[in-house]
Amino acid sequence: MFTRLPKYLLFGIVIFLISCGITNKITYSNFLKVEEGMTREEVIAVLGEPTKVTSGNVDIGIGSLLGLDKLSGTTMLWTTGDAKVNILFFKDKVKSYNYTNQF
Repeated sequence: MFTRLPKYLLFGIVIFLISCGITNKITYSNFLKVEEGMTREEVIAVLGEPTKVTSGNVDIGIGSLLGLDKLSGTTMLWTTGDAKVNILFFKDKVKSYNYTNQF
């Protein structure tokens, strides 16, 4: 017959099992997988959900002559205690990206 586990031990096991399922995707090796031209969905698959998303668009006026009525962009930011990743999307594709260690 099994003996009952103390509540604190059971709680510790549950916390351990939960933390095993949570991984930090904001690593430099994952950042290196990001490439110019990737879609937002592809980047999120690599880095996980962003910490902050900022979008904006600009009506350039003469854009209709060039086939560009509006320019739109999105900036996504991922932060942890150790690192920060900032990615700029133009027309829903990665245009620029950077990684910063936060010491």
